[in-house]
Amino acid sequence: MRHATIPVFRVFIYFSLFLLCSWASKANHVALDTVAKVQELKIDSLPKKKSIPYKIIPREATLKSLMIPGWGQYYNRQYWKMPLVAGAFITLGIIANFNNVRYEKYRAYYYIASPHPDDPTYVPPATVAVPYEDGLIRDLDVNQLKRLNDGYRRNRDYTYIGMVLAWAFNVVDANVSAHLKTFDVSDDITLKIKPTFEYQSYSNGLVSGVSLSFNFKK
Repeated sequence: MRHATIPVFRVFIYFSLFLLCSWASKANHVALDTVAKVQELKIDSLPKKKSIPYKIIPREATLKSLMIPGWGQYYNRQYWKMPLVAGAFITLGIIANFNNVRYEKYRAYYYIASPHPDDPTYVPPATVAVPYEDGLIRDLDVNQLKRLNDGYRRNRDYTYIGMVLAWAFNVVDANVSAHLKTFDVSDDITLKIKPTFEYQSYSNGLVSGVSLSFNFKK
């Protein structure tokens, strides 16, 4: 029975190849680590940009809020006020549209029930059948139609005035908030209260008082 034998020279070659592959893998790993460290050093050595503090200018906030309601609040970083501004104008817009639609509706019926100065031959009817929003039809005379017409027009105009006032309030709020944000309320400002004593020659005595001093630290 024959036993298979492996030549010693072949074993030596296999072992040498194994050592060579291990050395190459280790050298490649060391090279990659070196490149990574060099890149980290380059990144750390780069000059870091200083972050510029956000500066609020009241005039800019006022102009932005004057152009678009809520823009000044966004500029002041008061994001929680933006839904309030938008909600106010959306609500006023819905109310204005509600009154304007009904004003135009009853104005048309009022025109039918009222005399026409440009057409003397026109004879207006005593009442006009007007469909209400609830689905019922009511016969209204010229006086009733005039009251409805004037009422909805007045409410619409008041709503427009409210929108102008809301716009003005939005501008004032943005301006005041911007001024308040420019005040320095940090710990660098300190207030000291000191008692003072001064000698007055004409009274031949000491006069006490209090002095207030602000200290601005750099």
